Amino acid sequence: MKTYVALLRGINIGGHKKLKMADLKLLFEVLRFDNVVTYIQSGNVFFSAKKEKGFS
Repeated sequence: MKTYVALLRGINIGGHKKLKMADLKLLFEVLRFDNVVTYIQSGNVFFSAKKEKGFS
């Protein structure tokens, strides 16, 4: 299983484009990623994924 990092830009800056990290984590879990962890309010997400059929 590989570990990945998603670095989202332009969220939670100066009170604009607010995104709760709990909601972001839930989104990644719904997309069936494993070991999902968000880092502070930055929009950075660490997660694991197995290569499955249909992934490219």
